[in-house]
Amino acid sequence: MPTVLIPLLLALDQILKLWALENLSPVPRPFLGDLLYLTLVKNTGAGFGLLEGRAFLLGWLSLGVGTLLLYLLAQRRYAFWQTLALSLITVGALGNGIDRLGRGFVVDYLDLGTSIPLIATFPVFNLADVCVTVGAALLLLAPRRKHRF
Repeated sequence: MPTVLIPLLLALDQILKLWALENLSPVPRPFLGDLLYLTLVKNTGAGFGLLEGRAFLLGWLSLGVGTLLLYLLAQRRYAFWQTLALSLITVGALGNGIDRLGRGFVVDYLDLGTSIPLIATFPVFNLADVCVTVGAALLLLAPRRKHRF
């Protein structure tokens, strides 16, 4: 079941963040040519610079969302794609919530290094952010059951 991914991805998220804190700096380091760089950013807000300096509030909000999703996943049976999507969003919420409350900031390290407009100014992100984004996309794209009347 996709819920097995939650502890595995959550552990991987935290391991990668510890690695980034120990091995990266704010100076971008090429990882995949000019496509992806590794850059250490200590984010005290949300994505795109929103709510800067509100890590404590955002941390509790993230943990609340993650806990609610864990509860919903335990209480109800969802289709495979919905379960996978909700599991990924849970990982993202809990992973960044742990950072915000434990460190006072989220550790970001993935940096899209391209000159393509819109992508060129995309914020540095992490595995938890990828999980939320992929989970949300799966929720939007997952096949829906058709109700028969």
